[in-house]
Amino acid sequence: MGKTFTVDPISKRRLSNFGEEDKYYIKDNHEPIISKEDFEKAQEIRLRRAGNKKTVANVNGKRERYSKMYAFSSMLECGFCGSILSRRSWHCRSDYRKVVWHCVTSIKKGKKFCKHSKGLEELAIEGAFMEAYRKLYHSNENLMTDLLETIESELNDNSLNKELKRITNKLRTLLKKEENLVNLRLEGKISDTIYNEKYNEISSEKEFLAEEKVNIETTLKSEIDVKKRLTEFKHLLSSQKMLTEFDRAVFESIVEKIIVGGVNSDGEIDPAMLTIIFKTGETQNKDGKQFKSKRKNAKLETDKLCPQNSDGDKKLYSQGTDYTWACRAGRTYSWANSSFTSNTCDSIAPIDKALSCMKSRSLPSPTSIQTAMTS
Repeated sequence: MGKTFTVDPISKRRLSNFGEEDKYYIKDNHEPIISKEDFEKAQEIRLRRAGNKKTVANVNGKRERYSKMYAFSSMLECGFCGSILSRRSWHCRSDYRKVVWHCVTSIKKGKKFCKHSKGLEELAIEGAFMEAYRKLYHSNENLMTDLLETIESELNDNSLNKELKRITNKLRTLLKKEENLVNLRLEGKISDTIYNEKYNEISSEKEFLAEEKVNIETTLKSEIDVKKRLTEFKHLLSSQKMLTEFDRAVFESIVEKIIVGGVNSDGEIDPAMLTIIFKTGETQNKDGKQFKSKRKNAKLETDKLCPQNSDGDKKLYSQGTDYTWACRAGRTYSWANSSFTSNTCDSIAPIDKALSCMKSRSLPSPTSIQTAMTS
């Protein structure tokens, strides 16, 4: 209550209340749309995403702000313009939904600003990482030792705990300053103007630090699960076993970044080329097209549908008029309930043989003979 106030009862002019009048907050007055537990969980997610946001300067001096909502957030870099890649969904309202990562410059400014970049499927990036990890795993024992040391440093990273302790101490100091300021005002040693100015400064700093504290505490809670998975991965490396599926914690612990797109070994521009840079300094190039998922409506190859000289009758034929039809070599030919089998591979010979067979058996002249497919 009290978001607005009336200036005077005659003009009935109302203004927004920015502190000129009292405000009143009534708790649990209305029936909530969502439960309190759901609201608190939503706030935790919001604060966690806000806490993971970082501000970095790229090669062009532009400062970009990003979050770690997904495993590849801020980890993918365009090989043509240097921008980060953004996650998008294609055909999201159909059975052909596909999650891809695309250059932000191309998305926001247009194709002409990054004409070579193309969207790359998320599953292809995951598959390329798994293949690079397998190659790295079997290539050099020293590299695996470096990976173990990297994971160990991730597990022993207490920078957030130190930052939380610093913020807590700073908040205590501000509370003492606030108490001293109130005492000085009560004793009449400072004026109202100075008191209000200093009090607002302390309140603003307290509010900022309190939000930072909540962000760090939320991040620390989520890191418990991450460190648990990293510990399992460390045991996995020590036992010399392979990963069977993509794991975000493992990816973030050993990969510095992935450059998407570039010039391949043949000197051609390849938007699907992936350059995986590990934290150990190792670099691997992968072809993202090799790891793309198969199209749902892709047709099978002809050779798989009708292999030559197969024993079974596939019955792949085109229907003609007057019960007339003809198949490829190795298939049965039929005319008016009479049949024979051809073993030749020539696409014309089966028709000639069918005609001669029909004449020798005094069968009616065919009106049409068709082949289902040519060799």
